[in-house]
Amino acid sequence: MIIFSKALADQGTVWEALRASETCQNLPPDLIRFSAQSKPVVMWNLTRRCNLACQHCYMDAEKEASEELSLEEGIHLVDDLAALKIPILIFTGGEPLLSRNFFAYAFHAREIGLRTVISTNGTLITPEVARLMAEAKIRYVGVSMDSITPQRHDSFRGVAGAWDRALQGMRNARDAGLKTGLRITLTRDNWQDVPALLNLALDEGIPRFCLYHLVPTGRGAGIAERDVTPEQRRSVIRLLAEAAVELKDRNIEILTTDSPMDGAYLLELLKGDPRQEQVRKLLTNAGGCSTGVKVANINHKGDVHPCHFMPHVVVGNVRERSFRDIWIDNPSAELLALREIKSNLKGACGKCDYLDLCGGCRQKAFYYHGDLLAEDPTCILEQGANGTK
Repeated sequence: MIIFSKALADQGTVWEALRASETCQNLPPDLIRFSAQSKPVVMWNLTRRCNLACQHCYMDAEKEASEELSLEEGIHLVDDLAALKIPILIFTGGEPLLSRNFFAYAFHAREIGLRTVISTNGTLITPEVARLMAEAKIRYVGVSMDSITPQRHDSFRGVAGAWDRALQGMRNARDAGLKTGLRITLTRDNWQDVPALLNLALDEGIPRFCLYHLVPTGRGAGIAERDVTPEQRRSVIRLLAEAAVELKDRNIEILTTDSPMDGAYLLELLKGDPRQEQVRKLLTNAGGCSTGVKVANINHKGDVHPCHFMPHVVVGNVRERSFRDIWIDNPSAELLALREIKSNLKGACGKCDYLDLCGGCRQKAFYYHGDLLAEDPTCILEQGANGTK
């Protein structure tokens, strides 16, 4: 996650906040990614069930639920994560609001002091649902919207009327006092919609705009050829970098995720700019690709993955062992190897001067080369930092 607004328009306050906190327990959620926090942000797929049929779904979600953790198992997991003092628990899916246990987990997390956010398609956020989420102290509601044109969004999401319902869901969350974000997954079909969607967020008073890059996992692997070209990606990143500065007084946060190369490219754009050194410190602190380190994923069956885009890598199951045991006390050799992966990267990634703050996306390397250690072929640096690309 690269938070352009914090890196480019709020560097002083961000850096002082990070220097003042070793554990990040008192940091707001939007600063955790820049911290030296070692305990992971945990993404929990409550259910594989979904009411949409999105073309890029990494979970390959389905209409019916299956093999989900029981309420008792889920409550035990929430307790385990709270005791570990993870910074954030992200409820996701499928569609997490289709989990019959969502509010039981959310209210329990509130009671024991575990901070939570939700990743949702937004179509099920009625005013009553939004009110309950506010009562449960959900810290952030991320809602997906993949085109400024309703028909294109609905086609991508597989259900007619999804755009209208997502917009109303964002409004309901906003009106309930929840911090709300508009999210787009970038493809060749919608990259030119980014300015209009950013304007929509501004017009609607939505305080966060988040751009997701397409990762070829699940159904996303079936549309890998529709990923943006390097120049299209660079164009969008330049736009967002400029917007982060121009809109710094408009109460909107701009960020990208699933592409650590964005940070390296941002530094290329800042060459000769006095902000470059400060931004580099922040990005180095964040560390780039965080698989197996700053992020963890638990699927609906309790399988633990080093990243939600790596379903093929299972490092344990919370039905058999506690998350603490899997992640901290007795991590597998595979997980330990992932934590040292930057030392062993091959090709351009292994030789790049931005390795400390990037490392490429390991899932993209695996998809395109069949090797987690390979270089990420979606790199957007026009010439590598050391001149080798």
